[in-house]
Amino acid sequence: MQTAKQHNWPHLVLAVLLVQAAYWLLVAPLITGAPPEIDPVRPSSFAVAQLDSPDWEAAQAAEYTPAETPWSSCCEGGYYAARFTFDLDTVPEGGLGEAANVTATNYYAYLNGSLYFGSGEMRLPDTSFHGRVFRGLHRLPSGLLREGSNELVYIMASAPGTEGFRVDAPTMGLYETTAAGTRFRLFLLNDYVYASVAIGFAIGLIALMAWARSRQGSYLFWLGMLASSWAGALLMMIIPDPPVTGALWLFLGVPISLMIPVAGVNLANSWGPRRLPHVTIVTLAAWALGLAFHAYAVFLDPGNGRQLWMLYSLVVILSSAFAAIILWNIPVIGRERHWEAAVFLLLFAIAVRTGISIVFDLGWGQQTNYAIPILLVALVAAFVARNIRLFSSAEDFNKELQGQLDERTAELATAHQREKALLREQAHQDERRRIMADMHDGLGSQLMSLLLLARRGKADPERVTRGLQGALDEMRLMIDSMDSVGESLGSALALFRERANERVSDAGLAFEWNDSADGNLPALPPRAVLQVFRVLQEALTNALKHSNGNTVTVNVASHAISVCDNGTLLGDERPGGRGLDNMAARASAIGGNFSLQREGEQTVARIELPEQQGGPHGRNRATSDG
Repeated sequence: MQTAKQHNWPHLVLAVLLVQAAYWLLVAPLITGAPPEIDPVRPSSFAVAQLDSPDWEAAQAAEYTPAETPWSSCCEGGYYAARFTFDLDTVPEGGLGEAANVTATNYYAYLNGSLYFGSGEMRLPDTSFHGRVFRGLHRLPSGLLREGSNELVYIMASAPGTEGFRVDAPTMGLYETTAAGTRFRLFLLNDYVYASVAIGFAIGLIALMAWARSRQGSYLFWLGMLASSWAGALLMMIIPDPPVTGALWLFLGVPISLMIPVAGVNLANSWGPRRLPHVTIVTLAAWALGLAFHAYAVFLDPGNGRQLWMLYSLVVILSSAFAAIILWNIPVIGRERHWEAAVFLLLFAIAVRTGISIVFDLGWGQQTNYAIPILLVALVAAFVARNIRLFSSAEDFNKELQGQLDERTAELATAHQREKALLREQAHQDERRRIMADMHDGLGSQLMSLLLLARRGKADPERVTRGLQGALDEMRLMIDSMDSVGESLGSALALFRERANERVSDAGLAFEWNDSADGNLPALPPRAVLQVFRVLQEALTNALKHSNGNTVTVNVASHAISVCDNGTLLGDERPGGRGLDNMAARASAIGGNFSLQREGEQTVARIELPEQQGGPHGRNRATSDG
C-alpha cells in the first residue's frame, strides 16, 4: 500500500484550496447570481387557502388565511390557492415581468381574475407536472393591470406523497428590466438543466463503456452510475407530462435519485488504496430499504412527510459515509490523486451546504444540481490526466522492459551458440574416446590376431586377406568418424549419401537411394545426429562386409532410415557381433530403436528415429548419454 509522504501534504492542501476557491469565488457567484437590478414591485399582503377543486370559482369562494413567505405545506397533497396583493401608482405600458417562486405538481396563475398562465392537467390523481417544470418569466400585460390594488393568485395542485407546496414572493418589476435581470437565472433553470442532463448521460455512457471494455476495477463503473443516475433523476424532473400520474411518477424517480448517494459511496470506496469490505452490499441494501419505506409511505400512509425525512436521513448517512471514506484514504494517496480528492471534498462541501439550507430553510439555494455537471467534468478530467500520466509511465516502462528483453535475448543467443559449440566439442570428444576404445578393442585386436597367426606360421593367405580387409574397413570407419556431420539430420544424410555411394561403388555393388521423407525429418540436436550417422555407417560397413548380394539400398522416411542389401545371408558375425551391439546402443541413447532382420528378399538394418526433441539446445537423453 502506498503511503503519502510528508512532502505531499502541501501539494494536497494547495489542490484543495485551489479547487474550493475556484468554485466558491468564480462558479458559485454565477450559479447563485446577484439580485436582479430592477425596481421591484413588492407584494403588500400574502394569504393561503385550501381548496376543494382547482378552479377559479373555488379560489374566489375560499377563506384565505394570512401567512408569511416563504410558506410551505409538505406532503399532504390536494389543492391550495396562494394570493398576493400589490399596489401600482400607474400601469406601465409594457406591463410587468413576473418570475414565480412556486413549488407544486402543477399550478395556474390569475391576475385580477384573468388566467395568464396554465398548462396541463390539474385534477388529482391525474395531474401533470407543467408547473414544476416551467421556470420562466411571465408577462403581466398592462391590459390586466390596474392602478391601485392588484391581485395575483396561484391555484396549485400536488399529489399525496409528493414534495407538497412551497410558495415564495414572486420577482416582479418592469418587464424589460426584469427580463434582463433574470436572464441568467432563467438560463440556469431551463437551458442549463437540459445541457446538464446531456453531460450526465454522456459521461455515464463513456465511463460505463470504458469499464465494460477494460474491466479494470469498479471505479469507472460507479462513476458511470453516479453520472447516469443523476442525469436520470434530473430528466424525470423536467418531463411535464409523463405517462403515469403524479405520486407514482415521483415514486419511480426515487430509485434513480437514491442511487446517486449509493453510487457516490461506492465510487469513493473504489477510488483510494484503502477499501472497506461489503460496501456495495450494504449500500444496495440501504437503497432497497429506502425504496420499500418510501413505497409504504406514498401508497399506504401518504401525507405525513415521514418518507421525505427518512430519505433525507438516508442521503445524509450515505453522504457522510462518502466523506468519511474519502478522508480515510487521503493520508495514503499519492500526488496523482490529489486533484480528484479536492473535487470529492468540494462535492461534499456543496452537499453539506445544500442540506443545511434545506433543513433550516435558510434560502441559500440548492447548488447541487448546478454544480454536479461541473464536478463530473472535473472528476473525469482528473481521472484522465492521472491515467494519461500512468499510460506514459507504462510506455516508458515498456520501453525499458523491451531494452532489457533485447539485452537478455542477445545474451541468450550468445549462450546458445556457446552451448552448441560445447555440445559439439563434447560430442567429438566422446566420439574420439569411443574411437580410441574401438581401435584398441577392434582394430588392435584384429591386427594382434594376424600377428599371432603369422608368428605361429598359421597365416594362410585367405585368412590374412580377410583380416586385413576388416582392418581397413575399421580404419575407414574411424577416419570418417573424425569428420563433422553438420548440425542437422538432413546435412548428415547428404554427407552419408556421398560417402556411401563412393564406398558401395568401390566394392563393385549397385547403390540406390530412396527418400520419401521430403525434408520432413525430426529436428535432432548435434549429438543425436552424430549417433544416427554412426549407426548408418556401421550398417553400411556390415552390409559391404557380409552381403553376398549385388545392390545396397538406403531408404529414408520421416520416422526411420534403413540400409538394405539383397544378399541371402545374414553372416556369421551379424547376429551377435560387437557392431550390432554398438548400433543398438547408439539408437537407444537417442531414444530410437535399431533392428536387423530379413524382410522378403532383403536384409534390412533399420534405425527408428526419435520424435523431434524440444528446446533450441536439444536437451534430452541424447545429450546426456555418450
